[in-house]
Amino acid sequence: MTPGITLKKGGFSQSLREALEDYYKAVPVSPSCTAMKWREWADNPNVIPFRVTKDGKKLGWIVYNSAESTIEEILRDKESTDEKDLFHMVDALIARETLVAAEILKEDTDRYRWMVEYGFRPTRFFTKNNVPVIKMDLSTSILFKRLTGHKPPGAYRRKERVAVEKIPESQTYPEIKKGLENLIKKLGGLKRFVKPDQTVVIKPNIVSDHGLKDGVWQGGIVTDTRVVKALVEILLPVAGKVIVAEGSSINRSETSKMFAHYGYDQQLVSLDPRKVSLVDLNTDEQIEKSVPGGKRMHSRKIPLTLEKADAIISVPVLKIHFAAIVSLAIKHLQGAVPPLEKYMSHFFGLWQNLVNIHHLVKPKLTIIDGLVGQEDFGPISGTPKKMDLLIGGINPVAVDAVAMRIMGIDPATSPPVLLASLQGMGPIEPRLIEVIGPDIQDVMSPFQQPEIDLTGGKDITIHGESACPGCRGYLHFVLTKLRRPDPKDTSRLLIDRPFEKKVNIFLGPTHDREINREEHNIFLGICQLHNAHQGTHLPGCPPHAEVIVNGLFGLFPDVEKPKYANESEEKKLGEMLHHILTMA
Repeated sequence: MTPGITLKKGGFSQSLREALEDYYKAVPVSPSCTAMKWREWADNPNVIPFRVTKDGKKLGWIVYNSAESTIEEILRDKESTDEKDLFHMVDALIARETLVAAEILKEDTDRYRWMVEYGFRPTRFFTKNNVPVIKMDLSTSILFKRLTGHKPPGAYRRKERVAVEKIPESQTYPEIKKGLENLIKKLGGLKRFVKPDQTVVIKPNIVSDHGLKDGVWQGGIVTDTRVVKALVEILLPVAGKVIVAEGSSINRSETSKMFAHYGYDQQLVSLDPRKVSLVDLNTDEQIEKSVPGGKRMHSRKIPLTLEKADAIISVPVLKIHFAAIVSLAIKHLQGAVPPLEKYMSHFFGLWQNLVNIHHLVKPKLTIIDGLVGQEDFGPISGTPKKMDLLIGGINPVAVDAVAMRIMGIDPATSPPVLLASLQGMGPIEPRLIEVIGPDIQDVMSPFQQPEIDLTGGKDITIHGESACPGCRGYLHFVLTKLRRPDPKDTSRLLIDRPFEKKVNIFLGPTHDREINREEHNIFLGICQLHNAHQGTHLPGCPPHAEVIVNGLFGLFPDVEKPKYANESEEKKLGEMLHHILTMA
């Protein structure tokens, strides 16, 4: 970030109008285009003209749509003599607004060039007022890099409280329930979160059936049923209704089966069938809500059960996630949205959309089940790690920060947690978090993180030094499926099968290798969209496992593809998303 640059809200001045008209004289569009832009800005209260200066020198203007976090226009002043001033202007904007997008005219090739150089990528092509337009989204990796060491003006400043409760190693049900009561008491007592006769929704994590195989419990994958049961028992004397709600992510159409698999009907509903019920959030009625700031997506569909709840209690598990670093409070609400919304989160930008969900679904209380955590290749295939802990608080970012430090992990390494913090949702700094209970050092036990292996094969080379953990983690997940004997020649691995053309896989916003169009090039994610025309592009941010599986196993048409989830469900979701994009 360049010091000394200021953004100041201004007006739609004559000097701005003249600069606008002068700029577009060099762009092959109708003169009426600038007049139309000007009218639209004047009529939209969300459009803000910023005057940008550096040490008193006028650099230019940014016309910014705050409702959509989009740069409508960016212009240099006559006093600006260096094109890099445009970079400084964008730096100043992201220091204030974090993740932004831009809309530029397709014919404005010069602006497209420098925006790509900065870190914007072309995510959508459409027509606006009969003029071809490109939507440019800023790479999240570039955002993090450019904001390193910078504290945005909207950063969180209030001190939050997070409670930690140690449970006896024996983990008997009475001990767990007592520990849960103690945790809630440390945070102000149940009356702080639930009033008499209110409807309370408990959102546990039952992502898949992996937590109970052949009748044997595997801790650290799903929320311990004993924790959910104890919470229901604590709530029943006060709440009018207690709803346990989840939308499984792996087997999206089988949440009801997951409820039965983990005995929710027998162990929870049976406590009071008149007051306790189960809801599948994947099939629940939905309501569409606008996303404040419209970052990545302008609206999200939210299950009506969550919208109508008087109080939501989020109960994630203390575990590693191979792409998000951890799956705790921020990541947990991915299971609170319908299947198409889950799918679109990956397509448009998972990290930002996890933050967006927290603007629309707001748990009053988060309690992390740390009786048994999961290290290594979580969130499903890792190793159980006994921790004997419950961690809770009101602010999900603060809760994640404490939990991650207990896991021996820097909170700033998790993209969704860092992004939530940068956008002022909560603090990750220790000085802004009061820990109630044992000191972090007394309960800390470092979690083994997965080893991400992006080595290629004989004719497959990976170029991903600058990629974020998302693309790296999902690509690693798929590459492991290629490290098995090749059915054509079992003396070698499938990944080492020779190809007529060398295969290059590019991920992340930058790389040192020049692209050879005579080779087979595969480009991953939004960060590589500007290169999509030079090969095969796999969409998403990060691309979902199915997308990468389909892309890489296309190199091996004789080999059956591995299945990550129900193939017909994922195909249907992909078709629905394609329809939405076509209609937009």
